[in-house]
Amino acid sequence: MLIAIWATMLLWAPDLYASDNRLRKSCHQLIVSGHIDYPPFNYTEHETFRGASIDLIRLIARKIGVRVEIRNVGPWIRAVKNLTDGDIDLLVAIYKTPEREARYLYTLPYAEDPIVMFTMADAAFDFRNWYDLVGKVGVTTRGDSWGADFDQFIEQHLTMMRVNTTDQMIDMIARKRANYGVQGLYTLQRSERRASLGSDITISNTPIKSEKMYMAFSRLSPCRNLIDKVNAAITDFEKDKTIARLISNYVHRNGS
Repeated sequence: MLIAIWATMLLWAPDLYASDNRLRKSCHQLIVSGHIDYPPFNYTEHETFRGASIDLIRLIARKIGVRVEIRNVGPWIRAVKNLTDGDIDLLVAIYKTPEREARYLYTLPYAEDPIVMFTMADAAFDFRNWYDLVGKVGVTTRGDSWGADFDQFIEQHLTMMRVNTTDQMIDMIARKRANYGVQGLYTLQRSERRASLGSDITISNTPIKSEKMYMAFSRLSPCRNLIDKVNAAITDFEKDKTIARLISNYVHRNGS
């Protein structure tokens, strides 16, 4: 009985804030969230969000004069659903796809995110284009999109497993359960597991692609009309190199 009650509590936990947020008719504060394991843009330490995108949205909120709440809603899949349902106002770092564009209002892009293929050094193979991955087993993170074109290529041509974190991906490859991984370069560089393996990990010289990083408002958010002010702030922070400095600080943090 206790197990059943606990399972029910876990099932309903993601919706703790939902009823309050759906009753909001005006934008008293901007409720934002992000990926819990996608440094340097956003990640958590002891359940608290860190990262360049988190620092950036705080600077933007201060500049445009709005209160901001950084809310940890759990795994990325749940964060995306919260945005779709209007339970949060904004995700601070997200790629654009046609499917998502129908659901969300995207800001201007504020960063480029190179996406790479990596292997164990003793099992490296030549990688020049996506077709070099056909016939091999890949692994990437659950719920992540790598852009509409590569997502479609994965679905049509590749065998791709999904796990929750970058460190789990690396463990799968180290144990020979997958031949290669797909991840953002900066995120891979910040992985503690990758750092522990050092030169045993090989990152492809040829990137899979590069995706632009955006923020996105829920179309149900009472704060969606702030998008023009947010875009103006992003433009200002690009011009004065604030965004570049934030990303660089987190990329190189902890010796990465």
